[in-house]
Amino acid sequence: MSDTITLTFDVLLSAPSERVFKAITEGRHLERWFCDACESEAHEDGRLTMRWHRLESTSWPYEATWTEFTPPSHCACIGGHQGYPNRDAGRIDFDVEAREGGATLVVRHSLPDLPEYAPHAEQYRHAWPRALARLKLYLSPTTREQS
Repeated sequence: MSDTITLTFDVLLSAPSERVFKAITEGRHLERWFCDACESEAHEDGRLTMRWHRLESTSWPYEATWTEFTPPSHCACIGGHQGYPNRDAGRIDFDVEAREGGATLVVRHSLPDLPEYAPHAEQYRHAWPRALARLKLYLSPTTREQS
């Protein structure tokens, strides 16, 4: 048995890699497609705090640290909140690769392969595709806000 569960998702985006990277690392952009409120110190060892205010959302903020930060191609964070075992929601890696007409984003979310993480892994199997669809819409050419 592996010691981690890694969920992998990818999406082709119609935005340059620099804009994609900003959209996944800067608070003002994350608030437009991922969470309701965000503070992000967009650099290695920087803090990342995200909050959701919807009724079905957790009341605890997700608190993380950017553990890797190489604009505009790669970043990773580790964090969690009280709703996870040991406050550990795993590691999330983001890889951005420039393509003609845009960029490809690959998201890898790694969680401990333990029974108490199974419900979280199942939740993320469905949540990440919805989030990436919102990101795709946010970065589409019809979106007025530019980086």
